[in-house]
Amino acid sequence: MPLVRLVTVIGVVAFQCGPVQADGTLDIEIISPFSMSTEIKGGLPSCGPAFETALEEVKHDYPSLNLSQTFVIDNSSPIEVDCTRLALPSDSQVAEYFYTKRRQRPIEGRNCWTLFILSGCGNSLPGIQQFGNGLNKVVLSSGISSEYLTDKSQFPTLLTTAVSPFFMSYNNAFLKLAQLYNWTTVTVLTERGGPNSNGGFESQGRAIFDVLSKASPRIQTYFMLVSLTGPVTEDVLNAILDQFTASSRIMILSADSLPTNKLLIQAGARGMTKGSYVYVLQAPINMPFDGSRLRNISDEYHFEKARKIYPSCLMVGMGGEREFVGHEMRPSHPFVNIWKEMSKKMYNYTYPLNKQVNGLNIIPR
Repeated sequence: MPLVRLVTVIGVVAFQCGPVQADGTLDIEIISPFSMSTEIKGGLPSCGPAFETALEEVKHDYPSLNLSQTFVIDNSSPIEVDCTRLALPSDSQVAEYFYTKRRQRPIEGRNCWTLFILSGCGNSLPGIQQFGNGLNKVVLSSGISSEYLTDKSQFPTLLTTAVSPFFMSYNNAFLKLAQLYNWTTVTVLTERGGPNSNGGFESQGRAIFDVLSKASPRIQTYFMLVSLTGPVTEDVLNAILDQFTASSRIMILSADSLPTNKLLIQAGARGMTKGSYVYVLQAPINMPFDGSRLRNISDEYHFEKARKIYPSCLMVGMGGEREFVGHEMRPSHPFVNIWKEMSKKMYNYTYPLNKQVNGLNIIPR
């Protein structure tokens, strides 16, 4: 996650977590599951340096904290895998460490907090939440499209560091945009569910629709739920565009680049990308989704065709883009060389010449 955000969250947790020890200190234990993979986002060789730097920053800014950090590593995980096949340490492995292998146990009468900070891919979050609950435990993720974030009955201690689609500040950006340009009629189109099957895009689209439809002065808002990730015919795309043109000229797309590109290319074929219609995107059309679909099948996304649609598009981002080029951190970023050296020294990993530090590698998800 962005370093300042991790520092801030730990500081806020410390500030709100109750009485400290008589000597003025507070114990906080950080437990993070990791893979040793260097091929996917979230591997320890990539994320470890950022975590270590964040720990030092927190210790410097909050000297009253007694911090410890442990990485639970699954050495049996395959080294070269993509996000969908990555087997991070399972929730049972994290539970085994938490209940039986911890070297430092809370001392009787001391106030100790445990933070489970998740990084990269994997499906261990629901299981970790089962024992990562209670007054003195927090599960921390930076997932930006997880329906878990709104399910406080099952995930009572789950927090996120990301600008989430469930954050009103992000949804309000679309309202401000509509008000800036005096849009009175808007269509919100969203991919059903989402590529991770966790309802992320659909939840986000519904949240944006809710904000716009309650605006004052009134904005006539239409909602369209579609499924464009799999094979889709021109007839299906034309039917969607016909419904859109019958109601408005402004479309907000809550979808990643694959379904977005399909629809925009067809809109271009119909002459709907020459200035009469506006498309508001949340994902760059030249960037494959980095989750459940394979990232190396770029032809599927038809980037070159979709690129012609740019003049008709507006982009609403998450706010960290100035630090990154695509998903990669800018070479001038002050931590790039530091973290490359730490990866080499601590994890025996040397970045290839054609590979830059990935911005998402420092984002526990």
